[in-house]
Amino acid sequence: MHLSVFYNHIVRASEQTGLTLEEVLNRVHEFGISAVELDLEEALGCGKEVMKKRLEKAGISVASMYGFFDFGNDPDTKPGFEFIDTAEYLGAGKMLIIPGFVDETASAEERNAALQKMAGTLNSICGYAERKRILVTMEDFDDIRAPFSGSDELLWFLEQVPKLHITFDTGNFIYRGEDELEAYEKLKHRIVHVHCKDRSLDEQNGGMPKLAMSGARLFPSPAGSGFIPIEAILTRLKAGGYDDTLAIEHFDAVDQLGYMEQSAEWLRSSWAKQPF
Repeated sequence: MHLSVFYNHIVRASEQTGLTLEEVLNRVHEFGISAVELDLEEALGCGKEVMKKRLEKAGISVASMYGFFDFGNDPDTKPGFEFIDTAEYLGAGKMLIIPGFVDETASAEERNAALQKMAGTLNSICGYAERKRILVTMEDFDDIRAPFSGSDELLWFLEQVPKLHITFDTGNFIYRGEDELEAYEKLKHRIVHVHCKDRSLDEQNGGMPKLAMSGARLFPSPAGSGFIPIEAILTRLKAGGYDDTLAIEHFDAVDQLGYMEQSAEWLRSSWAKQPF
């Protein structure tokens, strides 16, 4: 097992502390975090060559990249292929695709048409990625417009796109009120990557809350300090033979550097004490 963290958290930590990006990257490496989850736009924004050198200098690799698309309206595969080429250049072995959103006002016919376009485009992208030895994944995305925010919706995509895999986000199923452990059992055979996102109901945590469909305000939290059953998920992952990346995720946290350190320490400790 190894730890990664969202590069966005490193950027925010630099802004919050006044440390340079290089200084934060070095601190992150000292925390035992060896890789990042990298947004395609962040990589292209500064130039992929600059990003590659910056990460390599700190001894940090790219565990996975992620990108947002609109394949439901525009099923052009070119942006997806270019994403794969960028991931390959940066050494990412996995990539997370958010293939598009469907407006709540869409008719059943419009929704189905969008889903079919997404699936068709993903099939082409997965075939190209396979030739590059990169795994394409989707996750349970916490947005009412995402037709893949729950396990059953993800299962539909897995059936339509045989080469697709799952990034299991521990903290997103609560958005729709779905039980995380039940979702894990449904998806476990296709999980290749894990986002260890915790949530808190305590507004004293600060940060920007995510409003769940139930109306609950979900505040960012260091891994292990909220109410998501991450430890139980880790137990199941390890029992099932998972030994890949555990990604630290807490967008909109008030103390990104402190949260990263606390999350890394808790995840290492929790993983080590699992009996398998």
